[in-house]
Amino acid sequence: MKLIKTLCAAALTAAATFTAPTLSAAEEINIKYHAFTGVGPSNLATRWFMDEVEKRTEGKVKFTRIFGGPLGKLSGQPENIKVGAFDMGDFSPVYNPGLFPLANVTSLPFMTDNPMAHVHSGHELFQTPEVEAEFTAMNLKYLYPGQWGSIQMLSHDPIRSIEDLKAAKIRAHGGAAEILKALDITVYGIPWGELPAAAERKVVTAAIIGAPADAYAFGFGEIFSYWDAVDWFYFPLPVAMNLDTWNSLPEDVKAVIEEVRNETVPQARLLLEATEGEAVDALNKQTEVVKLDDAEWEKMIGVRNTAWQNWVDAREADGLPGQAVLDAFVALLEKHDDL
Repeated sequence: MKLIKTLCAAALTAAATFTAPTLSAAEEINIKYHAFTGVGPSNLATRWFMDEVEKRTEGKVKFTRIFGGPLGKLSGQPENIKVGAFDMGDFSPVYNPGLFPLANVTSLPFMTDNPMAHVHSGHELFQTPEVEAEFTAMNLKYLYPGQWGSIQMLSHDPIRSIEDLKAAKIRAHGGAAEILKALDITVYGIPWGELPAAAERKVVTAAIIGAPADAYAFGFGEIFSYWDAVDWFYFPLPVAMNLDTWNSLPEDVKAVIEEVRNETVPQARLLLEATEGEAVDALNKQTEVVKLDDAEWEKMIGVRNTAWQNWVDAREADGLPGQAVLDAFVALLEKHDDL
């Protein structure tokens, strides 16, 4: 019995060491952050957040920053944060719809053309009891929206109508995939890392992806000839912390993090917009800008409403308050529309 108690105590000690921030002799708190990509547009907001927390805690908090995805892909981020493989990271409900079915309302198509309103609305929604419960169930503390990027379409051929969409082979995910499915259009779910080669070989002839910043950074303006510079949806990329790590932090550190997290909401969007100027200029030189004709756009809005209802019906079928969450998010978008 004594041996069993000793082993259990050792296991508990090891688990606490694994998930909690490291305290040095100087009481320095180390928090391990993992990015699924290299240093770039997707983690601009989080780099600003970490810099500010380190500065405002006067060095009491230090972040170990791991870039390039050596500890896992985007889809694995929630589980890795949950078990303490690292303390903090970005993830997307788009890549984990089964874990975050209600949070995924933020990826529905054509909800607003105001990205700042969208990011503020997402921040509030993720702190409502119904949606925050999805984070808590995964042992996560929701912190703030990360790089809430625009999702736009680039193509080999000009797309000005729904018939043009139906003739294309389109790579899409999230809200874009939902509306294309409502149009009975086959969606190609090609992973990001394989997309450039697939686009060059015309395995897909169009891609609805992060743009303009990511599209330019990864060379898609040199692959595709046409650019639809309309936001199909905004890619939700919340940042979360392991809940055990959060609970172990001193109250003064928590207070600083709470202060900085709220400032990060608008800062994330402003930082991204500051990088988009170069991308917009470059894509305008590399591609021809096209869009759906006005009459076709009206048809798309009708299909959008169908896609929204399909999302609600799927949530309600699982016993979740889909309609209530959609209504709450639409109300938040209206509330923040003047931002």
